[in-house]
Amino acid sequence: MADNRQKLTKIALSKVQKAGLRGLSFRTLADEVGIKSSSVHYHFPEKADLAQALIEQYSAAFTSQLETISAGGGSLMRKLSRFMDVIESVASSDSVCLCGMLAAELESLSAENRYALKRFFADMEDWLAREIAAHQAELSTSLEPHQLAKVMVSGVEGALIVGRVHGSTEHLAAQRTVLANLLRFEDRT
Repeated sequence: MADNRQKLTKIALSKVQKAGLRGLSFRTLADEVGIKSSSVHYHFPEKADLAQALIEQYSAAFTSQLETISAGGGSLMRKLSRFMDVIESVASSDSVCLCGMLAAELESLSAENRYALKRFFADMEDWLAREIAAHQAELSTSLEPHQLAKVMVSGVEGALIVGRVHGSTEHLAAQRTVLANLLRFEDRT
């Protein structure tokens, strides 16, 4: 049973990152896993339940990657470069950030889903702000760490979406360049 739940969330994650929650049917999920549609409803009675599981799983994996970056040490440039690597790995599979995709469907999500999305973005901004504040000496910008973190999150999320429209990662590459020029930091790896 738990194996079917894992298969369902894996397939659903990929589909939602490409087509959104509205474009996902429980029947399609059931067919791809090789189970009955009623079995999907056993694991996820409503789409909101599936969305919540996806957001929680995605958030946990993303947070783990951020913690790994922090633990790896190094300069702010090195950490932000690794952060951008994580973001770019999403784009390499012709997908967008799960939470970014779901944010576009906000009005159709449950209150619990919306809260989980807010937490995801707030946690990403908080992580960036902490790293920026910890490396303040490397910066030559007057932006406060939380302001800069908000700019960065908005920029990478937008770059994922617009880049997908163009079928390229040029917008993410441009985001890297903008960050480097905005921050004007020296690499002190």
